[in-house]
Amino acid sequence: MNLVFRLPGMLRVDPADRTILRMLIDRDHEGIPSEVVLRDGSRLLIFNIAWGYDPTTVAPQVTTNISPSIGGAPVDVFTTDSVVAINDPETGTPLLMVA
Repeated sequence: MNLVFRLPGMLRVDPADRTILRMLIDRDHEGIPSEVVLRDGSRLLIFNIAWGYDPTTVAPQVTTNISPSIGGAPVDVFTTDSVVAINDPETGTPLLMVA
């Protein structure tokens, strides 16, 4: 399991955000889904992502499962600063914890 620390007050892509995005992109390229756990307790099954910046947020905004669309998989939107963990959805094994 990897652990990354969020640096308070950072603008744009801080190391934790970069690690989150890289892991999701790399797993997508390998055809492997991910489970993202958000601060509010939500668990999202992610097959692919698109990301960018919303002018109203300081952290990257992630949109899931739209490119290409995955039949039956919901499209979700979140910011990387709301991520607390990335897990393997088949085993539940934590791949990344965000502090």
